[in-house]
Amino acid sequence: MAVVIRLRRMGAKKDPKFRIVVAESKSPRDGRFVDELGSYNAQPKEAELRVDAERAKYWLSVGAMPSDQVKSLFKKAGIAMPVRQTKPKKKVEVKKTKAAKKAPRKSVAQKKARVAAKATAPKKKPSAKKAAAKKATKK
Repeated sequence: MAVVIRLRRMGAKKDPKFRIVVAESKSPRDGRFVDELGSYNAQPKEAELRVDAERAKYWLSVGAMPSDQVKSLFKKAGIAMPVRQTKPKKKVEVKKTKAAKKAPRKSVAQKKARVAAKATAPKKKPSAKKAAAKKATKK
């Protein structure tokens, strides 16, 4: 199951406070969670942000995907996002002879032959059953 880091809404009506939690992606916004990483309150003049950096780095290292808002909060808290390591794609050099470059492949030639055969073939007339069915639906 995919694990995400997102905000969980707490607080009263019109007085939102958020907790930064690790939860399964299928669980509801304020539902079950795996771990609590901190809290965030945007209401005071200076927003209050508390994050357990060690736990946040752990969850990011094991593959938890943060939401956009949590990414920006982590950036403010000074938590570096891990860079996903991917292997560089190798450039494969294909050595071709001059003769191979000039002559089209068999599959290309076969495809051209099929297209030409379809273009010259006479079109089939619809069967008597289909024609009767069309007439019946028009009435």
